[in-house]
Amino acid sequence: MVAAIDNIEFRADECYKPLASLQLPANLAAWAFLTGAVRMVEQEITQSGDNSQQLSATLRNLSLFVPIAINWALKHGPPVSQSTDLRWTPYLDATATRALQVASEYSHFVVAFPMWHRNRYSAQLVSPDVVRFTAPGSQRHRQVSAHLKGFRPKDGAFTAVRAVRPKMPEVTEALFALSLQGALATGYTSFKYQEPWTLWRELLRDYLGRVNAMSRRKDALSVGNYTLADFKQFYAAFLAICAGHEFLCFAWGKQVGIFPFSSAIMIRPHDAWEELISELSGLSRQICGSMINDLTLAAGKSQDLHVGPFVPLGDQDLAVAPQFPLHSQMEENILRTCSDLRPTIYQAMSDEKERDMLVELKERLRHRDIQGPINMPKPTPDIDLLIKDESSSTLVLCELKWSRKPLNSKEIISRDADVLKGVSQLDQIKQYLLKNPKHLTQQRKLPKPLTAYRHVYYLLVPRDHWLWIDPTDDAALIEFEAFAKVMAGDQDLLSAVHLLLTYAWLPVERRDFTVGYERASVNGVSMESQIFHSA
Repeated sequence: MVAAIDNIEFRADECYKPLASLQLPANLAAWAFLTGAVRMVEQEITQSGDNSQQLSATLRNLSLFVPIAINWALKHGPPVSQSTDLRWTPYLDATATRALQVASEYSHFVVAFPMWHRNRYSAQLVSPDVVRFTAPGSQRHRQVSAHLKGFRPKDGAFTAVRAVRPKMPEVTEALFALSLQGALATGYTSFKYQEPWTLWRELLRDYLGRVNAMSRRKDALSVGNYTLADFKQFYAAFLAICAGHEFLCFAWGKQVGIFPFSSAIMIRPHDAWEELISELSGLSRQICGSMINDLTLAAGKSQDLHVGPFVPLGDQDLAVAPQFPLHSQMEENILRTCSDLRPTIYQAMSDEKERDMLVELKERLRHRDIQGPINMPKPTPDIDLLIKDESSSTLVLCELKWSRKPLNSKEIISRDADVLKGVSQLDQIKQYLLKNPKHLTQQRKLPKPLTAYRHVYYLLVPRDHWLWIDPTDDAALIEFEAFAKVMAGDQDLLSAVHLLLTYAWLPVERRDFTVGYERASVNGVSMESQIFHSA
Protein backbone atom coordinates (compact mmCIF):
# COMPACT_ATOMS: atom_id res chain seq x y z
CA MET A 1 0.00 0.00 0.00
CA VAL A 2 2.79 2.43 0.91
CA ALA A 3 4.56 1.63 -2.36
CA ALA A 4 1.37 2.35 -4.30
CA ILE A 5 0.88 5.69 -2.51
CA ASP A 6 4.53 6.58 -3.15
CA ASN A 7 3.97 5.84 -6.85
CA ILE A 8 0.95 8.18 -6.90
CA GLU A 9 3.07 10.90 -5.33
CA PHE A 10 5.92 10.34 -7.82
CA ARG A 11 3.58 10.57 -10.80
CA ALA A 12 1.91 13.69 -9.37
CA ASP A 13 5.31 15.38 -8.94
CA GLU A 14 5.87 15.02 -12.69
CA CYS A 15 2.57 16.65 -13.69
CA TYR A 16 4.34 19.76 -15.02
CA LYS A 17 6.15 17.95 -17.84
CA PRO A 18 3.45 18.11 -20.57
CA LEU A 19 2.70 21.82 -20.01
CA ALA A 20 3.06 24.07 -23.06
CA SER A 21 4.07 26.92 -20.74
CA LEU A 22 7.48 25.22 -20.36
CA GLN A 23 8.22 26.33 -23.93
CA LEU A 24 7.93 30.00 -22.92
CA PRO A 25 10.87 32.07 -21.62
CA ALA A 26 10.77 32.02 -17.82
CA ASN A 27 9.94 35.72 -17.48
CA LEU A 28 7.10 35.52 -20.01
CA ALA A 29 5.66 32.45 -18.29
CA ALA A 30 5.83 34.04 -14.83
CA TRP A 31 4.18 37.23 -16.13
CA ALA A 32 1.48 35.18 -17.88
CA PHE A 33 0.71 33.27 -14.66
CA LEU A 34 0.35 36.52 -12.70
CA THR A 35 -1.86 37.97 -15.42
CA GLY A 36 -3.92 34.79 -15.52
CA ALA A 37 -4.36 35.09 -11.75
CA VAL A 38 -5.66 38.66 -12.16
CA ARG A 39 -8.11 37.42 -14.78
CA MET A 40 -9.43 34.82 -12.31
CA VAL A 41 -9.75 37.48 -9.62
CA GLU A 42 -11.71 39.74 -11.98
CA GLN A 43 -14.02 36.85 -12.84
CA GLU A 44 -14.67 36.23 -9.14
CA ILE A 45 -15.38 39.93 -8.56
CA THR A 46 -17.92 39.85 -11.40
CA GLN A 47 -19.63 36.81 -9.86
CA SER A 48 -19.53 37.57 -6.13
CA GLY A 49 -18.49 41.22 -5.68
CA ASP A 50 -15.30 42.92 -4.54
CA ASN A 51 -15.77 42.36 -0.79
CA SER A 52 -17.01 38.79 -0.53
CA GLN A 53 -15.84 35.71 1.34
CA GLN A 54 -15.63 33.92 -2.02
CA LEU A 55 -13.18 36.53 -3.34
CA SER A 56 -11.03 36.18 -0.23
CA ALA A 57 -10.93 32.40 -0.72
CA THR A 58 -10.01 32.81 -4.40
CA LEU A 59 -7.13 35.14 -3.52
CA ARG A 60 -5.86 32.79 -0.80
CA ASN A 61 -5.88 29.82 -3.14
CA LEU A 62 -4.30 31.69 -6.05
CA SER A 63 -1.62 33.04 -3.73
CA LEU A 64 -0.52 29.47 -3.02
CA PHE A 65 -0.73 27.75 -6.38
CA VAL A 66 0.43 30.53 -8.75
CA PRO A 67 3.96 30.33 -7.23
CA ILE A 68 3.93 26.57 -7.94
CA ALA A 69 3.48 27.31 -11.65
CA ILE A 70 6.10 30.07 -11.51
CA ASN A 71 8.55 27.66 -9.90
CA TRP A 72 7.98 25.12 -12.69
CA ALA A 73 8.78 27.80 -15.28
CA LEU A 74 11.96 28.91 -13.48
CA LYS A 75 13.25 25.36 -12.88
CA HIS A 76 12.21 23.56 -16.06
CA GLY A 77 11.55 26.16 -18.76
CA PRO A 78 13.85 28.19 -21.06
CA PRO A 79 15.83 30.98 -19.40
CA VAL A 80 14.78 34.62 -19.23
CA SER A 81 14.64 36.45 -22.59
CA GLN A 82 15.31 40.18 -22.57
CA SER A 83 13.45 40.63 -25.87
CA THR A 84 10.19 39.18 -24.62
CA ASP A 85 7.05 41.09 -25.59
CA LEU A 86 4.68 41.08 -22.63
CA ARG A 87 1.32 41.22 -24.43
CA TRP A 88 -1.73 39.25 -23.39
CA THR A 89 -2.81 37.04 -26.30
CA PRO A 90 -5.35 34.22 -26.68
CA TYR A 91 -2.46 31.73 -26.81
CA LEU A 92 -0.94 33.03 -23.57
CA ASP A 93 -4.39 33.05 -21.98
CA ALA A 94 -4.97 29.39 -22.86
CA THR A 95 -1.43 28.34 -21.95
CA ALA A 96 -1.44 30.11 -18.58
CA THR A 97 -4.94 28.90 -17.76
CA ARG A 98 -3.93 25.28 -18.33
CA ALA A 99 -0.77 25.60 -16.23
CA LEU A 100 -2.69 27.25 -13.40
CA GLN A 101 -5.36 24.54 -13.53
CA VAL A 102 -2.67 21.86 -13.10
CA ALA A 103 -0.95 23.87 -10.35
CA SER A 104 -4.28 24.28 -8.56
CA GLU A 105 -4.89 20.52 -8.60
CA TYR A 106 -1.29 19.76 -7.64
CA SER A 107 -1.44 22.17 -4.68
CA HIS A 108 -3.70 19.66 -2.90
CA PHE A 109 -0.99 17.01 -3.26
CA VAL A 110 1.56 19.49 -1.85
CA VAL A 111 -0.53 19.86 1.31
CA ALA A 112 -1.67 16.27 1.84
CA PHE A 113 1.43 14.16 1.16
CA PRO A 114 3.74 15.93 3.67
CA MET A 115 1.05 15.41 6.33
CA TRP A 116 0.80 11.72 5.38
CA HIS A 117 4.57 11.31 5.64
CA ARG A 118 4.48 12.91 9.11
CA ASN A 119 1.71 10.57 10.30
CA ARG A 120 -0.83 13.38 10.55
CA TYR A 121 -3.18 12.00 7.86
CA SER A 122 -4.46 8.47 7.46
CA ALA A 123 -4.66 7.05 3.96
CA GLN A 124 -6.98 4.68 2.14
CA LEU A 125 -6.01 3.29 -1.25
CA VAL A 126 -9.22 3.60 -3.26
CA SER A 127 -7.59 2.15 -6.39
CA PRO A 128 -4.00 1.80 -7.68
CA ASP A 129 -4.26 5.40 -8.95
CA VAL A 130 -6.41 7.02 -6.24
CA VAL A 131 -5.63 7.64 -2.56
CA ARG A 132 -7.96 9.18 0.01
CA PHE A 133 -6.48 11.14 2.93
CA THR A 134 -8.33 11.79 6.18
CA ALA A 135 -7.36 14.04 9.07
CA PRO A 136 -8.14 11.94 12.17
CA GLY A 137 -10.18 13.55 14.90
CA SER A 138 -13.61 14.28 16.28
CA GLN A 139 -16.20 16.89 15.36
CA ARG A 140 -14.41 19.26 17.77
CA HIS A 141 -11.19 18.82 15.79
CA ARG A 142 -13.04 19.80 12.60
CA GLN A 143 -14.50 22.84 14.38
CA VAL A 144 -11.02 23.96 15.41
CA SER A 145 -9.72 23.37 11.88
CA ALA A 146 -12.59 25.47 10.51
CA HIS A 147 -11.86 28.22 13.06
CA LEU A 148 -8.20 28.33 11.98
CA LYS A 149 -9.36 28.59 8.36
CA GLY A 150 -11.35 31.69 9.20
CA PHE A 151 -14.87 30.28 9.62
CA ARG A 152 -16.94 31.89 12.38
CA PRO A 153 -20.47 31.38 13.75
CA LYS A 154 -23.13 32.83 11.44
CA ASP A 155 -25.44 33.79 14.29
CA GLY A 156 -25.39 34.34 18.02
CA ALA A 157 -23.11 36.40 20.25
CA PHE A 158 -19.97 35.31 18.41
CA THR A 159 -21.05 36.17 14.88
CA ALA A 160 -18.25 37.66 12.81
CA VAL A 161 -19.22 40.87 11.03
CA ARG A 162 -17.49 41.48 7.73
CA ALA A 163 -16.16 45.02 7.50
CA VAL A 164 -18.07 47.26 5.12
CA ARG A 165 -15.85 48.87 2.53
CA PRO A 166 -16.08 52.66 3.01
CA LYS A 167 -17.23 54.88 0.17
CA MET A 168 -14.40 56.47 -1.75
CA PRO A 169 -13.94 60.14 -0.73
CA GLU A 170 -14.88 62.71 -3.36
CA VAL A 171 -11.37 64.11 -3.57
CA THR A 172 -9.99 60.62 -4.28
CA GLU A 173 -12.66 60.03 -6.94
CA ALA A 174 -11.67 63.31 -8.57
CA LEU A 175 -7.99 62.39 -8.56
CA PHE A 176 -8.73 59.00 -10.12
CA ALA A 177 -10.83 60.70 -12.80
CA LEU A 178 -7.99 63.14 -13.49
CA SER A 179 -5.47 60.30 -13.87
CA LEU A 180 -7.85 58.43 -16.16
CA GLN A 181 -8.31 61.49 -18.38
CA GLY A 182 -4.60 61.48 -19.15
CA ALA A 183 -4.40 57.73 -19.77
CA LEU A 184 -3.64 56.48 -23.27
CA ALA A 185 -4.30 53.16 -25.03
CA THR A 186 -1.08 51.36 -26.01
CA GLY A 187 -2.72 48.25 -27.45
CA TYR A 188 -5.93 46.26 -27.53
CA THR A 189 -5.55 45.18 -23.88
CA SER A 190 -3.05 47.73 -22.57
CA PHE A 191 -2.86 51.36 -21.50
CA LYS A 192 -0.53 53.72 -19.67
CA TYR A 193 -0.92 56.70 -17.36
CA GLN A 194 1.30 59.37 -15.88
CA GLU A 195 2.57 58.61 -12.40
CA PRO A 196 -0.23 60.04 -10.20
CA TRP A 197 1.77 61.46 -7.30
CA THR A 198 -1.10 63.56 -5.95
CA LEU A 199 -3.38 60.52 -6.00
CA TRP A 200 -0.75 58.32 -4.34
CA ARG A 201 -0.22 60.87 -1.56
CA GLU A 202 -3.96 61.08 -0.97
CA LEU A 203 -4.24 57.28 -0.83
CA LEU A 204 -1.18 57.10 1.44
CA ARG A 205 -3.04 58.84 4.28
CA ASP A 206 -5.86 56.31 4.08
CA TYR A 207 -3.54 53.30 3.97
CA LEU A 208 -1.43 54.56 6.85
CA GLY A 209 -4.61 54.50 8.92
CA ARG A 210 -5.43 50.99 7.72
CA VAL A 211 -2.04 49.43 8.45
CA ASN A 212 -1.97 51.06 11.90
CA ALA A 213 -5.45 49.69 12.63
CA MET A 214 -4.35 46.19 11.56
CA SER A 215 -1.15 46.22 13.61
CA ARG A 216 -1.07 44.20 16.84
CA ARG A 217 2.55 44.66 17.87
CA LYS A 218 4.78 47.49 19.03
CA ASP A 219 6.15 49.93 16.46
CA ALA A 220 9.64 49.67 17.96
CA LEU A 221 9.82 45.93 17.23
CA SER A 222 12.97 45.16 15.22
CA VAL A 223 12.54 42.86 12.23
CA GLY A 224 16.06 43.27 10.84
CA ASN A 225 17.73 46.52 9.92
CA TYR A 226 14.34 48.24 10.21
CA THR A 227 11.51 48.41 12.72
CA LEU A 228 7.86 47.49 12.41
CA ALA A 229 7.07 51.22 12.28
CA ASP A 230 9.37 51.55 9.24
CA PHE A 231 7.70 48.59 7.59
CA LYS A 232 4.23 50.02 8.16
CA GLN A 233 5.31 53.28 6.52
CA PHE A 234 6.80 51.33 3.60
CA TYR A 235 3.79 49.07 3.18
CA ALA A 236 1.28 51.92 3.31
CA ALA A 237 3.13 53.57 0.41
CA PHE A 238 3.28 50.26 -1.45
CA LEU A 239 -0.45 49.71 -0.94
CA ALA A 240 -1.24 53.23 -2.17
CA ILE A 241 0.60 52.45 -5.41
CA CYS A 242 -1.15 49.07 -5.72
CA ALA A 243 -4.59 50.53 -5.01
CA GLY A 244 -4.08 53.28 -7.55
CA HIS A 245 -3.08 50.82 -10.26
CA GLU A 246 -5.82 48.31 -9.49
CA PHE A 247 -8.60 50.90 -9.63
CA LEU A 248 -7.25 52.60 -12.75
CA CYS A 249 -7.19 49.21 -14.53
CA PHE A 250 -10.78 48.61 -13.43
CA ALA A 251 -11.91 52.08 -14.50
CA TRP A 252 -10.12 51.81 -17.86
CA GLY A 253 -11.81 48.47 -18.50
CA LYS A 254 -15.22 50.02 -17.78
CA GLN A 255 -14.43 52.95 -20.04
CA VAL A 256 -13.22 51.03 -23.10
CA GLY A 257 -15.14 47.79 -22.59
CA ILE A 258 -12.20 45.41 -22.12
CA PHE A 259 -9.97 44.91 -19.10
CA PRO A 260 -6.32 45.91 -19.74
CA PHE A 261 -4.79 42.53 -18.93
CA SER A 262 -1.53 43.42 -20.69
CA SER A 263 -1.11 46.26 -18.18
CA ALA A 264 -2.57 44.57 -15.10
CA ILE A 265 0.83 43.63 -13.63
CA MET A 266 3.07 46.45 -12.39
CA ILE A 267 6.67 45.95 -13.55
CA ARG A 268 9.66 48.05 -12.52
CA PRO A 269 13.37 47.38 -11.99
CA HIS A 270 14.35 46.82 -8.36
CA ASP A 271 16.05 50.24 -8.20
CA ALA A 272 12.95 51.96 -9.59
CA TRP A 273 10.68 50.30 -6.99
CA GLU A 274 13.15 51.31 -4.32
CA GLU A 275 13.26 54.94 -5.48
CA LEU A 276 9.48 55.20 -5.89
CA ILE A 277 8.55 53.79 -2.49
CA SER A 278 11.33 55.73 -0.78
CA GLU A 279 10.05 59.00 -2.25
CA LEU A 280 6.45 58.29 -1.30
CA SER A 281 7.10 56.85 2.18
CA GLY A 282 9.87 59.20 3.29
CA LEU A 283 12.13 56.27 4.21
CA SER A 284 15.70 55.88 2.98
CA ARG A 285 16.33 53.95 -0.22
CA GLN A 286 18.54 51.52 1.68
CA ILE A 287 15.75 50.54 4.07
CA CYS A 288 13.22 50.31 1.23
CA GLY A 289 15.62 48.13 -0.74
CA SER A 290 15.98 45.77 2.23
CA MET A 291 12.21 45.46 2.57
CA ILE A 292 11.77 44.79 -1.15
CA ASN A 293 14.39 42.05 -0.91
CA ASP A 294 12.54 40.53 2.03
CA LEU A 295 9.24 40.60 0.11
CA THR A 296 10.62 39.11 -3.11
CA LEU A 297 9.41 35.65 -4.05
CA ALA A 298 12.42 33.36 -4.29
CA ALA A 299 13.59 29.82 -3.66
CA GLY A 300 13.96 29.15 0.04
CA LYS A 301 11.29 31.69 1.03
CA SER A 302 7.61 31.17 1.62
CA GLN A 303 6.00 30.52 -1.76
CA ASP A 304 2.98 32.73 -1.22
CA LEU A 305 2.10 35.89 -3.16
CA HIS A 306 0.73 37.50 -0.01
CA VAL A 307 4.08 37.06 1.75
CA GLY A 308 6.29 37.64 -1.32
CA PRO A 309 4.38 39.95 -3.71
CA PHE A 310 7.48 41.00 -5.70
CA VAL A 311 8.08 38.39 -8.42
CA PRO A 312 11.42 38.46 -10.30
CA LEU A 313 11.16 38.60 -14.10
CA GLY A 314 14.88 38.42 -14.70
CA ASP A 315 17.93 39.99 -13.10
CA GLN A 316 16.34 43.37 -12.34
CA ASP A 317 12.61 43.54 -13.12
CA LEU A 318 10.14 42.85 -10.32
CA ALA A 319 6.47 42.24 -11.09
CA VAL A 320 3.56 42.84 -8.70
CA ALA A 321 -0.05 41.74 -9.07
CA PRO A 322 -1.63 44.45 -6.87
CA GLN A 323 -4.58 42.35 -5.71
CA PHE A 324 -2.37 40.20 -3.46
CA PRO A 325 -0.65 42.85 -1.30
CA LEU A 326 -4.01 44.65 -1.04
CA HIS A 327 -5.48 41.46 0.43
CA SER A 328 -2.53 40.59 2.66
CA GLN A 329 -2.06 40.65 6.43
CA MET A 330 0.92 43.00 6.36
CA GLU A 331 2.23 42.47 9.87
CA GLU A 332 1.86 38.69 9.92
CA ASN A 333 3.62 38.35 6.60
CA ILE A 334 6.73 40.33 7.51
CA LEU A 335 7.02 38.31 10.72
CA ARG A 336 6.81 35.11 8.67
CA THR A 337 9.58 36.42 6.45
CA CYS A 338 11.68 37.41 9.46
CA SER A 339 11.28 33.95 10.97
CA ASP A 340 12.64 32.44 7.73
CA LEU A 341 15.47 34.85 7.03
CA ARG A 342 16.51 36.01 10.50
CA PRO A 343 15.49 33.32 13.01
CA THR A 344 17.68 34.76 15.79
CA ILE A 345 15.97 38.14 15.59
CA TYR A 346 12.59 36.44 15.33
CA GLN A 347 13.26 34.38 18.45
CA ALA A 348 14.16 37.50 20.41
CA MET A 349 10.95 39.05 19.12
CA SER A 350 8.95 35.97 20.12
CA ASP A 351 10.11 36.31 23.71
CA GLU A 352 8.20 39.62 23.88
CA LYS A 353 4.94 38.37 22.43
CA GLU A 354 3.38 36.95 25.57
CA ARG A 355 4.12 40.24 27.35
CA ASP A 356 2.38 42.07 24.50
CA MET A 357 -0.64 39.80 24.91
CA LEU A 358 -0.71 40.57 28.63
CA VAL A 359 -0.55 44.32 28.02
CA GLU A 360 -3.43 44.04 25.54
CA LEU A 361 -5.53 41.97 27.92
CA LYS A 362 -4.99 44.40 30.79
CA GLU A 363 -6.17 47.19 28.51
CA ARG A 364 -9.24 45.30 27.29
CA LEU A 365 -10.19 43.87 30.70
CA ARG A 366 -9.80 46.94 32.90
CA HIS A 367 -12.87 46.05 34.96
CA ARG A 368 -11.40 42.69 36.00
CA ASP A 369 -9.08 42.07 38.95
CA ILE A 370 -5.97 41.10 36.96
CA GLN A 371 -2.39 40.35 37.97
CA GLY A 372 0.60 39.07 36.06
CA PRO A 373 3.15 37.98 35.35
CA ILE A 374 3.68 36.27 38.71
CA ASN A 375 7.10 34.76 39.38
CA MET A 376 7.14 31.16 40.54
CA PRO A 377 9.97 29.14 42.12
CA LYS A 378 12.14 27.47 39.51
CA PRO A 379 11.71 25.19 37.65
CA THR A 380 7.96 25.95 37.77
CA PRO A 381 6.99 28.32 34.93
CA ASP A 382 5.73 31.78 35.84
CA ILE A 383 1.99 32.51 35.86
CA ASP A 384 1.31 34.82 32.92
CA LEU A 385 -2.11 36.02 34.06
CA LEU A 386 -4.26 35.63 37.17
CA ILE A 387 -7.87 36.87 37.29
CA LYS A 388 -9.71 36.92 40.62
CA ASP A 389 -13.38 37.42 41.46
CA GLU A 390 -14.18 37.27 45.17
CA SER A 391 -17.94 37.63 44.63
CA SER A 392 -18.16 34.32 42.75
CA SER A 393 -15.18 32.80 44.61
CA THR A 394 -13.43 32.19 41.29
CA LEU A 395 -9.80 32.16 40.16
CA VAL A 396 -8.53 31.84 36.60
CA LEU A 397 -4.82 31.17 36.04
CA CYS A 398 -3.65 31.55 32.44
CA GLU A 399 -0.69 30.54 30.36
CA LEU A 400 -0.42 32.76 27.26
CA LYS A 401 0.99 31.50 23.93
CA TRP A 402 1.38 33.49 20.72
CA SER A 403 2.53 31.12 17.97
CA ARG A 404 3.19 32.29 14.42
CA LYS A 405 0.63 31.03 11.92
CA PRO A 406 2.04 28.07 9.96
CA LEU A 407 3.49 28.94 6.56
CA ASN A 408 2.51 25.55 5.18
CA SER A 409 1.13 22.19 6.27
CA LYS A 410 4.55 20.92 7.33
CA GLU A 411 4.88 23.69 9.91
CA ILE A 412 1.65 22.75 11.66
CA ILE A 413 3.52 20.09 13.62
CA SER A 414 6.04 22.55 15.10
CA ARG A 415 3.29 25.07 15.86
CA ASP A 416 1.32 22.32 17.60
CA ALA A 417 4.42 21.57 19.67
CA ASP A 418 4.48 25.21 20.86
CA VAL A 419 0.92 24.89 22.09
CA LEU A 420 1.55 21.52 23.74
CA LYS A 421 4.51 23.07 25.56
CA GLY A 422 2.03 25.56 27.02
CA VAL A 423 -0.17 22.69 28.18
CA SER A 424 2.82 21.17 29.98
CA GLN A 425 3.76 24.50 31.56
CA LEU A 426 0.23 25.06 32.81
CA ASP A 427 0.16 21.59 34.33
CA GLN A 428 3.44 22.27 36.16
CA ILE A 429 1.91 25.44 37.65
CA LYS A 430 -1.20 23.53 38.68
CA GLN A 431 0.77 20.72 40.37
CA TYR A 432 2.92 23.17 42.30
CA LEU A 433 -0.08 25.16 43.57
CA LEU A 434 -1.95 22.01 44.58
CA LYS A 435 1.03 21.06 46.73
CA ASN A 436 1.52 24.62 47.96
CA PRO A 437 -1.97 26.19 48.18
CA LYS A 438 -0.71 29.09 50.34
CA HIS A 439 2.06 30.12 47.96
CA LEU A 440 0.15 32.95 46.26
CA THR A 441 -1.11 34.16 49.64
CA GLN A 442 2.43 34.29 50.96
CA GLN A 443 3.42 36.24 47.87
CA ARG A 444 0.54 38.67 48.60
CA LYS A 445 -1.15 37.86 45.31
CA LEU A 446 -4.28 36.39 46.94
CA PRO A 447 -6.03 37.29 50.20
CA LYS A 448 -6.59 33.62 51.09
CA PRO A 449 -5.25 30.19 50.14
CA LEU A 450 -6.03 28.66 46.77
CA THR A 451 -8.13 25.96 48.45
CA ALA A 452 -10.46 28.62 49.88
CA TYR A 453 -11.79 29.42 46.39
CA ARG A 454 -14.71 27.29 45.22
CA HIS A 455 -13.83 27.57 41.52
CA VAL A 456 -10.26 27.45 40.21
CA TYR A 457 -9.57 27.16 36.48
CA TYR A 458 -6.32 26.71 34.58
CA LEU A 459 -6.62 28.03 31.03
CA LEU A 460 -4.14 27.92 28.17
CA VAL A 461 -4.84 30.95 25.96
CA PRO A 462 -3.11 30.65 22.55
CA ARG A 463 -3.21 33.21 19.77
CA ASP A 464 -3.10 32.61 15.99
CA HIS A 465 -2.57 28.85 16.22
CA TRP A 466 -3.99 26.17 18.50
CA LEU A 467 -5.31 22.64 18.50
CA TRP A 468 -8.11 20.78 20.21
CA ILE A 469 -7.34 19.24 23.59
CA ASP A 470 -10.21 17.75 25.58
CA PRO A 471 -10.91 19.93 28.63
CA THR A 472 -10.94 18.59 32.16
CA ASP A 473 -13.02 19.82 35.09
CA ASP A 474 -10.59 22.64 35.82
CA ALA A 475 -8.32 22.96 32.76
CA ALA A 476 -9.02 23.90 29.15
CA LEU A 477 -7.64 25.60 26.08
CA ILE A 478 -9.41 28.81 24.97
CA GLU A 479 -8.49 30.81 21.88
CA PHE A 480 -7.27 34.35 22.62
CA GLU A 481 -9.90 36.45 20.82
CA ALA A 482 -12.77 34.40 22.27
CA PHE A 483 -11.20 34.67 25.73
CA ALA A 484 -10.72 38.45 25.44
CA LYS A 485 -14.22 39.05 24.06
CA VAL A 486 -16.00 37.08 26.77
CA MET A 487 -13.84 38.37 29.61
CA ALA A 488 -14.53 41.93 28.43
CA GLY A 489 -18.21 41.36 29.18
CA ASP A 490 -19.91 42.46 32.39
CA GLN A 491 -20.87 39.03 33.77
CA ASP A 492 -19.10 37.67 36.84
CA LEU A 493 -15.91 35.67 36.29
CA LEU A 494 -17.51 32.27 36.89
CA SER A 495 -20.26 32.97 34.34
CA ALA A 496 -17.65 34.13 31.82
CA VAL A 497 -15.66 30.93 32.22
CA HIS A 498 -18.80 28.81 31.88
CA LEU A 499 -19.68 30.64 28.64
CA LEU A 500 -16.19 30.05 27.25
CA LEU A 501 -16.40 26.36 28.09
CA THR A 502 -19.60 25.98 26.04
CA TYR A 503 -17.35 26.58 22.99
CA ALA A 504 -20.23 28.51 21.41
CA TRP A 505 -17.54 30.71 19.87
CA LEU A 506 -16.52 27.87 17.54
CA PRO A 507 -18.18 27.50 14.12
CA VAL A 508 -20.71 24.68 13.90
CA GLU A 509 -20.54 22.03 11.20
CA ARG A 510 -23.41 22.15 8.69
CA ARG A 511 -24.53 25.51 10.08
CA ASP A 512 -21.37 27.56 9.50
CA PHE A 513 -19.23 25.21 7.41
CA THR A 514 -19.34 21.85 5.65
CA VAL A 515 -16.62 19.26 5.13
CA GLY A 516 -16.53 16.82 2.25
CA TYR A 517 -14.06 14.75 0.30
CA GLU A 518 -13.03 16.34 -2.98
CA ARG A 519 -10.80 14.87 -5.66
CA ALA A 520 -7.74 16.47 -7.26
CA SER A 521 -6.22 14.82 -10.32
CA VAL A 522 -2.93 15.30 -12.19
CA ASN A 523 -0.94 13.15 -14.59
CA GLY A 524 -3.35 10.22 -14.40
CA VAL A 525 -3.42 9.94 -10.59
CA SER A 526 -5.83 11.34 -8.03
CA MET A 527 -6.11 12.08 -4.35
CA GLU A 528 -9.12 12.87 -2.21
CA SER A 529 -8.99 15.03 0.88
CA GLN A 530 -11.37 16.83 3.21
CA ILE A 531 -12.20 20.33 1.97
CA PHE A 532 -13.99 22.96 4.07
CA HIS A 533 -16.65 25.23 2.58
CA SER A 534 -19.01 27.83 3.95
CA ALA A 535 -22.40 26.28 4.71
